[in-house]
Amino acid sequence: MLILSHNKLERKKMKIEQGTKFVVSYIPEKINGQENTKTEVVRRTAVFDEKSRVFTTTKGETALVYFDLERNGYRTAKNFIITLKG
Repeated sequence: MLILSHNKLERKKMKIEQGTKFVVSYIPEKINGQENTKTEVVRRTAVFDEKSRVFTTTKGETALVYFDLERNGYRTAKNFIITLKG
């Protein structure tokens, strides 16, 4: 198992190949359109595909666009942790 984090102290550079399945964990600003005041952690099973990417936002946050296998659509996670299994 390999864990990747947005934290600069823990960040490891690696290339994630298309088709890689992983679990992404993060604290979203909103859940189902409601403010996440309880700072609930979201964990999603995801796949990295041709539309997926990692980038830095204008606020300097690390963000990930991924395909959510549970919700069958694309999502964006900021300040995330990726767990690769295998």
